[in-house]
Amino acid sequence: MRRSAIPVALLVVFFGLTGCGSDKKATPSAQERPTTNARIQIVSPTPNQETGPDVTVQVKLIGAKEVPQVSGPLNPEEGHIHVSLDGVVVAMAYSESQTLKALTPGKHSVQVDFVAVDHVPFRNRVTAAVLFIVK
Repeated sequence: MRRSAIPVALLVVFFGLTGCGSDKKATPSAQERPTTNARIQIVSPTPNQETGPDVTVQVKLIGAKEVPQVSGPLNPEEGHIHVSLDGVVVAMAYSESQTLKALTPGKHSVQVDFVAVDHVPFRNRVTAAVLFIVK
Protein backbone atom coordinates (compact mmCIF):
# COMPACT_ATOMS: atom_id res chain seq x y z
CA MET A 1 0.00 0.00 0.00
CA ARG A 2 1.33 3.43 -0.76
CA ARG A 3 2.49 5.42 2.25
CA SER A 4 -0.08 8.26 2.10
CA ALA A 5 -3.01 5.81 1.93
CA ILE A 6 -2.11 4.10 5.22
CA PRO A 7 -3.33 6.91 7.55
CA VAL A 8 -6.57 7.30 5.58
CA ALA A 9 -7.15 3.53 5.60
CA LEU A 10 -6.55 3.43 9.35
CA LEU A 11 -9.09 6.24 9.87
CA VAL A 12 -11.64 4.38 7.77
CA VAL A 13 -11.13 1.22 9.84
CA PHE A 14 -11.26 3.22 13.11
CA PHE A 15 -14.47 5.05 12.23
CA GLY A 16 -15.97 1.85 10.86
CA LEU A 17 -15.25 0.02 14.10
CA THR A 18 -16.42 2.85 16.35
CA GLY A 19 -19.67 2.97 14.38
CA CYS A 20 -20.27 -0.70 15.14
CA GLY A 21 -21.80 -1.81 18.37
CA SER A 22 -23.56 -4.71 19.97
CA ASP A 23 -26.99 -3.28 19.15
CA LYS A 24 -28.25 -5.59 16.40
CA LYS A 25 -30.98 -3.07 15.45
CA ALA A 26 -28.43 -0.28 14.68
CA THR A 27 -27.60 -1.55 11.19
CA PRO A 28 -30.37 -3.22 9.22
CA SER A 29 -29.69 -6.62 7.70
CA ALA A 30 -29.28 -6.90 3.93
CA GLN A 31 -32.97 -7.75 3.54
CA GLU A 32 -34.01 -4.71 5.60
CA ARG A 33 -31.71 -2.21 3.87
CA PRO A 34 -33.32 0.31 1.56
CA THR A 35 -32.81 0.28 -2.17
CA THR A 36 -31.92 3.43 -4.08
CA ASN A 37 -32.48 4.68 -7.59
CA ALA A 38 -29.09 6.40 -7.51
CA ARG A 39 -26.44 5.67 -10.12
CA ILE A 40 -22.77 6.58 -10.16
CA GLN A 41 -20.30 7.01 -13.01
CA ILE A 42 -16.56 7.69 -13.02
CA VAL A 43 -15.91 10.64 -15.32
CA SER A 44 -12.15 10.77 -14.69
CA PRO A 45 -9.83 8.97 -14.98
CA THR A 46 -11.10 7.25 -18.09
CA PRO A 47 -10.39 3.57 -18.84
CA ASN A 48 -6.69 2.95 -19.55
CA GLN A 49 -5.90 6.67 -19.22
CA GLU A 50 -2.25 7.48 -18.54
CA THR A 51 -1.93 9.90 -15.62
CA GLY A 52 0.69 11.49 -13.42
CA PRO A 53 1.15 10.50 -9.76
CA ASP A 54 -1.68 12.77 -8.56
CA VAL A 55 -5.05 11.64 -9.89
CA THR A 56 -8.33 13.45 -9.42
CA VAL A 57 -11.21 11.00 -9.34
CA GLN A 58 -14.26 12.80 -10.72
CA VAL A 59 -17.64 11.09 -10.45
CA LYS A 60 -21.19 11.86 -11.49
CA LEU A 61 -23.85 10.90 -8.96
CA ILE A 62 -27.32 10.67 -10.49
CA GLY A 63 -30.54 10.58 -8.49
CA ALA A 64 -29.06 11.26 -5.04
CA LYS A 65 -26.93 13.72 -3.11
CA GLU A 66 -23.87 13.50 -0.88
CA VAL A 67 -24.46 14.34 2.77
CA PRO A 68 -22.40 13.93 5.96
CA GLN A 69 -23.10 11.03 8.28
CA VAL A 70 -26.34 11.56 10.17
CA SER A 71 -28.43 9.47 12.52
CA GLY A 72 -32.01 8.47 12.03
CA PRO A 73 -33.76 6.55 9.28
CA LEU A 74 -31.84 5.85 6.10
CA ASN A 75 -32.85 7.93 3.09
CA PRO A 76 -32.28 6.21 -0.29
CA GLU A 77 -31.52 9.59 -1.86
CA GLU A 78 -28.76 10.52 0.61
CA GLY A 79 -25.32 9.09 1.32
CA HIS A 80 -21.69 9.55 0.49
CA ILE A 81 -19.02 8.02 -1.70
CA HIS A 82 -16.36 5.52 -0.69
CA VAL A 83 -13.29 5.68 -2.94
CA SER A 84 -11.13 2.54 -3.19
CA LEU A 85 -7.70 2.35 -4.80
CA ASP A 86 -6.53 -1.12 -5.78
CA GLY A 87 -9.18 -2.70 -3.56
CA VAL A 88 -8.51 -0.60 -0.43
CA VAL A 89 -10.86 2.16 0.75
CA VAL A 90 -8.76 5.33 0.79
CA ALA A 91 -11.38 8.07 1.17
CA MET A 92 -14.94 8.88 2.17
CA ALA A 93 -16.01 11.68 -0.13
CA TYR A 94 -18.84 14.10 0.41
CA SER A 95 -18.40 15.65 -3.03
CA GLU A 96 -18.00 14.39 -6.58
CA SER A 97 -14.23 14.96 -6.67
CA GLN A 98 -11.38 13.33 -4.72
CA THR A 99 -7.64 13.68 -5.40
CA LEU A 100 -5.38 10.69 -4.83
CA LYS A 101 -1.79 11.84 -4.36
CA ALA A 102 1.63 10.31 -4.97
CA LEU A 103 0.47 7.12 -6.67
CA THR A 104 3.20 4.72 -7.71
CA PRO A 105 3.85 4.10 -11.41
CA GLY A 106 1.95 1.19 -12.95
CA LYS A 107 -1.58 -0.09 -13.39
CA HIS A 108 -4.19 0.85 -10.79
CA SER A 109 -7.91 0.44 -10.25
CA VAL A 110 -10.25 2.93 -8.67
CA GLN A 111 -13.72 2.00 -7.49
CA VAL A 112 -16.41 4.31 -6.14
CA ASP A 113 -19.40 3.17 -4.13
CA PHE A 114 -22.41 5.29 -3.20
CA VAL A 115 -23.33 4.14 0.29
CA ALA A 116 -25.95 5.11 2.85
CA VAL A 117 -25.13 7.59 5.60
CA ASP A 118 -24.28 4.66 7.92
CA HIS A 119 -21.35 3.68 5.61
CA VAL A 120 -23.10 0.46 4.52
CA PRO A 121 -24.12 -0.19 0.89
CA PHE A 122 -27.74 -0.04 -0.13
CA ARG A 123 -29.45 -3.36 -0.85
CA ASN A 124 -28.79 -2.72 -4.56
CA ARG A 125 -25.10 -1.77 -4.64
CA VAL A 126 -24.28 1.44 -6.47
CA THR A 127 -20.72 1.14 -7.77
CA ALA A 128 -18.42 1.96 -10.67
CA ALA A 129 -14.78 1.12 -11.39
CA VAL A 130 -12.06 1.94 -13.87
CA LEU A 131 -8.50 0.82 -14.59
CA PHE A 132 -5.82 3.45 -15.36
CA ILE A 133 -2.03 3.72 -15.64
CA VAL A 134 0.26 6.03 -13.68
CA LYS A 135 3.38 7.00 -15.67
